[in-house]
Amino acid sequence: IKSKSIVQRIMEAHANVRDMGLTEAKMAYIKAWQSLPDFGITYFRIRMAGGKKEELLGVASNRVIRMDLNSGDSIKTFRYNLLQTWHVNWENETVILDFEDQKVTFAPLECSCKTAHE
Repeated sequence: IKSKSIVQRIMEAHANVRDMGLTEAKMAYIKAWQSLPDFGITYFRIRMAGGKKEELLGVASNRVIRMDLNSGDSIKTFRYNLLQTWHVNWENETVILDFEDQKVTFAPLECSCKTAHE
């Protein structure tokens, strides 16, 4: 990106907020941040039961998203309204999510299963 286009984008962004008060500008920033598609998603590096490669699991307010670790592409989305039961196996540190059409079993790699469970 050329420096002239960056300067132009900064000037346009500044023009949008220069007449706002501090609190109003902060609220506009928060609203813009909350409107981002990934807002509110917590990510965990996991390994699926029987799987060999690491994956990414995104936990949102209404769904769980299984994702490719390298590209971030969604592999499958599971909605909470289809979740029948969940269970934590404390002995082998796995979380089991039982949906209507599929059972998802995974082990978090960078945190305890208690963190992923909560």
